[in-house]
Amino acid sequence: MRYFYPSSTNPVINIKRPFKEWSFARLLFLVGTPLVGLVMFMVIVSTYRIASHYLGRAYARNAHTRTLAQAHEIEQLLIEARYEVLNLGQSDLSAQAIQTYMMGKPLNKRNCYAEIAFHGVDPEQNFLLVNTGEQIWRVPADQVAKIKFNTFARKEKIEGKVENFVQIDEPTQVYYTSVPYLGSVENMEFSVIRLSTPIMDQNKVFLGYLTLSLDIREVQQIMTLYLSRQSPLYIFPQEKERMTGFFFDTAGWLICESGLVSTGQAHVSVDNIRTGLQGDVGRPGFSSAFRPNPQYEKYWTVISDVQAGRNGELQFPYFRNIFESVNGDYYLYYVPIRFQEEAERSPVIIGGIGCIDGSFMYKSARYEIATALAISWLVAILLTLGAFFFLNRRITKPVTMLTQAVEGIVNQNTSKSLEISPLPRELFFLQRAINIILLQLQAARNETRIRQSRVHEERDRQPVRLEEIIIQNDVAPTQDDEALANIVGSSGAIQNLRTMIKKAASVMADVLVIGETGTGKELTAEAIHRASPQARGPFISVNCGALDENLLLDVLFGHVKGAFSDAKTDRRGAFVSASGGTLLLDEIGNASPKVQQALLRALAVRTIRPLGSDTDIPFDARVIAATNVDLLECSKAGTFREDLYFRLAVITIATPPLRQRKEDIPALVHYFINNQARAIGRQSMKLSRGALDKLLKYEWPGNVREVQNCITRALAFADGEVLLAEHFDLGKEGEPHTPLEPEITGEHFVPMAARTLTKKPVDEAIPKAKEITDALLNARQQRAWPHILAAGGTNRATYQEIVEESISVRTAQYDLQDLVKKGLLLKKGRGPASRYVLAQ
Repeated sequence: MRYFYPSSTNPVINIKRPFKEWSFARLLFLVGTPLVGLVMFMVIVSTYRIASHYLGRAYARNAHTRTLAQAHEIEQLLIEARYEVLNLGQSDLSAQAIQTYMMGKPLNKRNCYAEIAFHGVDPEQNFLLVNTGEQIWRVPADQVAKIKFNTFARKEKIEGKVENFVQIDEPTQVYYTSVPYLGSVENMEFSVIRLSTPIMDQNKVFLGYLTLSLDIREVQQIMTLYLSRQSPLYIFPQEKERMTGFFFDTAGWLICESGLVSTGQAHVSVDNIRTGLQGDVGRPGFSSAFRPNPQYEKYWTVISDVQAGRNGELQFPYFRNIFESVNGDYYLYYVPIRFQEEAERSPVIIGGIGCIDGSFMYKSARYEIATALAISWLVAILLTLGAFFFLNRRITKPVTMLTQAVEGIVNQNTSKSLEISPLPRELFFLQRAINIILLQLQAARNETRIRQSRVHEERDRQPVRLEEIIIQNDVAPTQDDEALANIVGSSGAIQNLRTMIKKAASVMADVLVIGETGTGKELTAEAIHRASPQARGPFISVNCGALDENLLLDVLFGHVKGAFSDAKTDRRGAFVSASGGTLLLDEIGNASPKVQQALLRALAVRTIRPLGSDTDIPFDARVIAATNVDLLECSKAGTFREDLYFRLAVITIATPPLRQRKEDIPALVHYFINNQARAIGRQSMKLSRGALDKLLKYEWPGNVREVQNCITRALAFADGEVLLAEHFDLGKEGEPHTPLEPEITGEHFVPMAARTLTKKPVDEAIPKAKEITDALLNARQQRAWPHILAAGGTNRATYQEIVEESISVRTAQYDLQDLVKKGLLLKKGRGPASRYVLAQ
């Protein structure tokens, strides 16, 4: 069949041109109508999302309102209890009068309270009344003391004895035995919240405390009522009621949960809510309480909000396995419970209530909305589906092909051109233009890469004037006195350190210097000495970690001639030798308990007794202790005396790590380059910009000492007059350089030295590695090494057991530190918790 078209549409519908070369304008003109289906789909989706959002907010607000209503009812219950205890306090306080008053109240009002007690100044006036349900029974005086957690056993916390002040206590469980009930004698358990108020006579003389105990079952019944169909806020039936309420205190203990009103007397428990949860069961005074572990972050978020007085809601897919299905939407609503102890004071928060809503009402409503909108959309889409599918496939397929081809060429950075055919006419011209742009882009990219490479290489090799950089960074060294000349840098941390040094030097007090390894603790001690009035006196440094116990005691306190077989002459000891000056005790954390005890006595009485002498010798020296461990943590672990710590830490100075003051690196590098160049007999060298950038990016785990060693190594191996980036071997990704890098090959540990022998198969390299490893280790280390390999690491105590020799703690630590220096082990942790693992 032939078709004839009006002349006005011929330019648009030209059937002589191949269909695959039609323009987008022709395609849109012929199939534009089906786009209405797409627009309707977008409108329907948007409508569904908006409706679902506001429906969810409405449902959440309704459930939140229900929780707020529960909190309000519980607070009203507490207010009534407050008025009740104040009213009782202003009436006749005899036990018989209170019994008569309580029995005259309606049953539902009377059963709100479980205990009434008066704890008077005069013990003869004390009484304890218990509500058994049928009567107000007075507990005999001889039984009161036997009752655990009774009102008289607790310590009153009311301060000031203010009138009209009511104190509320945390929930408590109390047990009574031999209680008359319905003609028999039974044991009764009560879970109560106690309210106490001070009692004054007409002359404002304090008489005692009156306590009224509110039964927690009343709180449970309020939660149960508001979560049931008998709730005053009940709207309409749901598919299935899936709501659970619970009451908790401010410490996170779950006290009770909602129960069934129809069962009569609800029992206080949290068995349902804690199903599947892990935590602590029972706290003093409330054995059925439960507190979840800290792993339940959402629960503890609720506790934090309630402690801050905030209410809110949380949505989560699965909180605990109390429900049959895990596919529902669960909401947790929580509100704090407040109590007004005194009119002039702000209310206190005693706990909170939570409501877990797992019903399907919200999801069901969303399903109904989605169903209605889906049916509407399907009706429209069935009318336009064919044309929409054709239009989408016809337009997007060539565009997608072209886009993917362009992205592939750009990502692969090749000079390949686009060759996609057939394409619509517009895309064909676009492809040709893209090919031209790609060629130009590739040429520009290559030229730019070459230029940038040259510029960066030239820039990195250009020497920098460290003096100008120091001035620009405003970290130029200040003109301090000569005592602080070796404290390089002017960052905020260094300025604070200089200030602390000057203040410590101005007083004659012992000083504790703490800081990481290589941060300049000994320089700090020397600066304190030089800046002090004792600068002309001697400065003696003793490393407590480098000597064994007996030798260290001899070095510190000395001996007299004949004290032992090798004591040919007297020895003064470091304390006496440092008189008039300063004594530095380095690595004080490694001192043995015996040395610590001797140091404590010496610091306390400022006298020492040399070995073999019966005479105490006074000394006049400032004692400075330095350590890189936390002595307080060591004291808690039992490895360092706490009293010695407080003797040493009269003044505590912390040396900052280099990673916290990187602005001082240019000044440190400039200082060390000049000093080390003079030390090795070379002229002062310059630093390249690339080397400086590399030094600034490094984290410097070895701190200033690592900077000094790094500069020394670079100066030793540099050939020219400029230190380049390749002269500094700082490791990878901020890790320190390890001269002996271990490698794991199969089940064998092969040091780096074995890898440098030759590129042989693993079976040939392992014997060589074993020979080198044995050559690196001493006899004790060789004996322990197979066990360390099998366990993947060790610690100091295990090492001593493996060696099976009576070696001291210092010897074991020396062997392990030696393995670390050789790159075979890595140390993790500090103090007694230190562990040595295989280097990776």
